[in-house]
Amino acid sequence: MRRILLAAVLICAASQLGAQERIKSYDTKVDIRADGSIDVTERIAVHAEGSQIRRGIYRDFPTRYKDRFGNQVKVDLQVLGVERNDRQEPWFTEKMTNGIRINTGNDDFLPVPADYTYTLRYRTTRQLGFFKDHDELYWNAIGTGWVFPIEAGTVEVQLPKSVPSAQMSAEAYTGPQGAQGKNYVANVETPGIARYQLTAPLNSYEGFTTVLSFPKGIVVSPTSGDKAGWFFRDNRGVLVSLVGLIALMWYMVKTWRAVGKDPEKGIIIARYEPREGQTPAGLRFMQQMGYDMRCFTADVLALAVGGQLRIKQDDGFLKDKWSLLKEDVAPRSLSENGLGHSIPQRKLLSGLFPGGKDSLELKNTNASIVSSARSGHSEALKTEFQPRYFKLNGKKVGIALLIGIVTMFASFIVSGGYAIPVIIAVGVVMLMSLIIFGRLVRAPTQEGRALLDEIEGLKLYMSVAEKQELASMRGPDEPPLDAKRYEAMLPYAVAL
Repeated sequence: MRRILLAAVLICAASQLGAQERIKSYDTKVDIRADGSIDVTERIAVHAEGSQIRRGIYRDFPTRYKDRFGNQVKVDLQVLGVERNDRQEPWFTEKMTNGIRINTGNDDFLPVPADYTYTLRYRTTRQLGFFKDHDELYWNAIGTGWVFPIEAGTVEVQLPKSVPSAQMSAEAYTGPQGAQGKNYVANVETPGIARYQLTAPLNSYEGFTTVLSFPKGIVVSPTSGDKAGWFFRDNRGVLVSLVGLIALMWYMVKTWRAVGKDPEKGIIIARYEPREGQTPAGLRFMQQMGYDMRCFTADVLALAVGGQLRIKQDDGFLKDKWSLLKEDVAPRSLSENGLGHSIPQRKLLSGLFPGGKDSLELKNTNASIVSSARSGHSEALKTEFQPRYFKLNGKKVGIALLIGIVTMFASFIVSGGYAIPVIIAVGVVMLMSLIIFGRLVRAPTQEGRALLDEIEGLKLYMSVAEKQELASMRGPDEPPLDAKRYEAMLPYAVAL
């Protein structure tokens, strides 16, 4: 009785094994053409039971790859024909995330169980690798996406012309994705032809990848123009970013020519005094066409020289303590010491000593007071100098910034996640260009140009005045450089 039951189990198991849907053989012929494209014929013999194979089979063909730099590579695929048992078979394609699926059959169900042989013919491009000393076909002859076990498989690769076997090299890999199994044999005994054969069946989701190396010159290598064209076709996000960069550059150059060119310089002569009413911070603000920390420092020093505040230093255990002390005296005029007490300076003074305070220790807890004083100082200088002496042309910069933002946004949307490093690099170039443009487009007015010439003259005088031989070089109208004058000019030297 036990023997009968065991026999029944074995028969049932054998019956189920025989009924399993599978690929009985998978034979591929690859013809490499002289122009670099390849024609592929795949003969796939299957056993159908109506489970997965009901109306036909489908073949997934990846047409999108990502190279080691993150750029997209898109290959072409042209289906030349599909046959079932050597007769024309209906077929259609559908797009997938990374490629194309070739579907065979129509709405009619296949008679099952039965064996069928499907022949797929197609042409594809950009499958060859072109290296310094050789060319190569790296071909996934049997992809790892098949759900069926594959009992046998062969691959034949033919070059466009006869090549001595000694100049060809064939190898392959078998197994799951990324595996480097060696269940195959390969030979290149016939000139120009390499043959590969599986020596063990493939399980579900296992593949067969072949590699053929051959001498250069057999296939026409792509030119630099070809590669550039493919790159921009495949990575349209980069193309959009470059077009946007060109548009941005064109706009910036055109705008700079229209509003950013400075008036011609005048004749620079040494000036012994700053223009009446111009403070160190004001001259610095004009020279930079913007506010910086030295504007603040120069006017604090000017207020100290002018007697409006005192800078106090106390020795500390680890570091010295610095404080600003307000002095309750009237400001001295330019005629007295070469320094004025302008509206920006009054704003700075009131900001440093808010609420009637008469001292300010320069420490972290008072950073907000100093920051507020600097903001008021900057706004007062801006009111005094813009747009009378110079224009920032901020609206023009804003338009340029908008062009850059729209370009980068569109580039990332179109990219599909490919070539991101290249797009970011273009974005960095845009950002640097915008920073430079923001500086170049600032332009002095005619009155501002005259003031800049005077600043250059004052700097010329101070650069000479600090030399030891000044006394022997002093002109008849030049005031003597005594301690009082040195003190008065020091804030301007700091500023400029």
